[in-house]
Amino acid sequence: MNIKKICVVTGARSEFGLIVNLLRELKKSKKLKLFLVVTGMHLMKEFGNTYKEIENEGLKIFKKIKISDSILNKNYVEKSVGNGVKKFSKIFKKIKPDLVCIPCDRYEMLGPAISSYLANIPIAHFYGGEITKGSQDDITRNVITKMSNLHFVNHSSHRKRVIQMGENPKNVFLVGNMVVDNILS
Repeated sequence: MNIKKICVVTGARSEFGLIVNLLRELKKSKKLKLFLVVTGMHLMKEFGNTYKEIENEGLKIFKKIKISDSILNKNYVEKSVGNGVKKFSKIFKKIKPDLVCIPCDRYEMLGPAISSYLANIPIAHFYGGEITKGSQDDITRNVITKMSNLHFVNHSSHRKRVIQMGENPKNVFLVGNMVVDNILS
């Protein structure tokens, strides 16, 4: 049996909470091998080192990739993205994943997205097509959407928006909000 390597990247408590049940299912799979990579705010003391919450969930962290020490650093976002591209390129060469899963729309996801895209590693993006008016999140989300191969959206209007961006409708899946799975479990 050919086991597929799935690399999931998480950078903040907010999106980790959305994907925790997906991670549990990937962990149980006999056909998929989960490589959980933690970055961003999870590794910052000022945000409570929330990687510990991931470990408390019984999920094994394959790699912690620190892209910045503090959001108080000058040019924090630019440095985080640049460091992310460099560091994720190295880790993807090591893992050789069949798929990289990127949740949401935060800037710390740009590094892994760019690295995956440039290495021709397929990307599964969660929560594309949403709108956050007046926020950088919209642009980041749309950039990640355009680099992605598979799209898992939570509303029919989001699916329509992703398709309007030129994505193949066969690759855009309406799965609903994964928070519902958290509530039901």
